[in-house]
This record gives sequence, C-alpha cells and structure tokens, in this order.
Amino acid sequence: MNKKNVVLPAVLVVAAAVVATVQLWPTELKKLREQNLCLGMLTERTAGLIQDGKGGAVVVEESIPDSSGSATEPADPIFSTICFVNRKNVEGKSTMRLLYTLDARPTDSLSDPPKGATLVKDGLTGWVGQRQSEVQLPDGCAKRMKRPDARYITVTLKISPVTLVGRDWNYASLMKDSRTVILEAVENLTKQYDCAA
Repeated sequence: MNKKNVVLPAVLVVAAAVVATVQLWPTELKKLREQNLCLGMLTERTAGLIQDGKGGAVVVEESIPDSSGSATEPADPIFSTICFVNRKNVEGKSTMRLLYTLDARPTDSLSDPPKGATLVKDGLTGWVGQRQSEVQLPDGCAKRMKRPDARYITVTLKISPVTLVGRDWNYASLMKDSRTVILEAVENLTKQYDCAA
C-alpha cells in the first residue's frame, strides 16, 4: 500500500477530531446560555425578582426575528433578541402578564437618565430608573461581540406598567430589583464574551 494513501486519511481524521473538539468544547457563552434564561443573561432566581405581587410561575420568551429566506447566516442572536419576562396567571387563566423586557444592542451613547434615576457606578456607566434602566458593557465588549463599528453595547431593561401598578408604585423597591437584574445581565454578558473591565 502506498504511504501517501494512508497519510491523507489519517490527516483528515485528526483534522475532523480537532474541529469537533473545538465546536463541542464548553465555552462560557455556551454554558451560560444553556443554564440561564434570556440568552444566558439571567438566572431563573434573578429573572423572578421583578414581580407584580400576583404570583404565578415565571415564563421567559426569547423573541428572535425569523431569518428564514435570508441569504446570510444570522449574526449573534443577542442583538436581535428581546427577552420578555412574564408570569402565568394563577386564577386558572391561560394568559400571562408581561413584567419586563431585556435586550442588548450596539449604541453610540446612553439615553439621558430620566428624573429620579440613580447612576450605577461600580466601574460601569449607566443608570437605573423607575420604568427603564440602561447600562453599558465595559469598553472592548463591542469588539469582542463582533460589533467594532459600535462604540458601546447597551443593556436595556424596560418595566411593564402592570408591574408598576402591582407594586403600588413602590419605585424604591422596584429600582433595587431592577438594579440587581440589569447588573446580573451585564455580568453574564461580560463572562460570555470575556470582556469584563
């Protein structure tokens, strides 16, 4: 048997094994996305912090636009996904109540903080408001997330009016929980993309 005929298949087998190992090797991104909600941004416990006082199981829906028919491979779904955090109604109804949404997007700057918002600090740029919160990921995350044209990546949390009413407009308590939720989302995204400050 010719040695060339044996070497080529052996090289192909080794190359295939290396590719399979790299693809199956557990990365922080894969691990967090498998064990957490909202594309790995939130643990189930933290996702349930913001509530409206009516109980019910937490249900998370990750709304990813349909890319069928597109000629290009969809980019990282983190930028095209809005995470809807709901609670099931406990009165036997099959409906759910929207509590808040969470998303990440490339931006050039933060929105101006509304009246009553508090700055995040802790080495991060952002604010927590009564109805909305915005925090920028650390410098360098945009490049690691393959968005070099963006200055920043901003995580946005928007509170549903149902939540405000259900908490009797207790903004102090709601802002405390909002801060915990958005900071966990930022922390988990920086772990996924290895871009912590």
